[in-house]
Amino acid sequence: MEIRAMREADRDAVYTLLLSSLDEYFVPEIPVYFLAQWPCGQLVAADSVGNIVGYLAGARLSNGRVSVSLFCVAAPWRGRGVGSRLLIAFRQRAVMDGYRTIQLEVRTTNFAALEFYRRRGFLPTEKIVGFYNNGGDAIRMIGSAVLNS
Repeated sequence: MEIRAMREADRDAVYTLLLSSLDEYFVPEIPVYFLAQWPCGQLVAADSVGNIVGYLAGARLSNGRVSVSLFCVAAPWRGRGVGSRLLIAFRQRAVMDGYRTIQLEVRTTNFAALEFYRRRGFLPTEKIVGFYNNGGDAIRMIGSAVLNS
């Protein structure tokens, strides 16, 4: 598997992955929007024949922070290290661009994702009521971009 920067040519595959992996609706332009905002903050995981099996969209915030705005791994690839590798690569890119802190939001009912981030050093900082389109609540989590060895 290869972790690499997203390319414009990946947009349709990324969009399909978003719709099949996350329980929100996104407009088709969303991957291209993030790509235009911060090209090196958009990462994909591709299998050995080039199929996109993971995607992480980052956004630059203020005060030395970046955000994981969208993050998904195709169901057959979950639990195989794809998400971990994407997050490690994103942390490295954030540090290279001078960012020290990563912020993200997770659905309060997504226990697997909450545990995934906790195991990687992210701490909950606040609950956000009605964060998602369907009115679902989120937990904001903060973590360091710098990996501790």
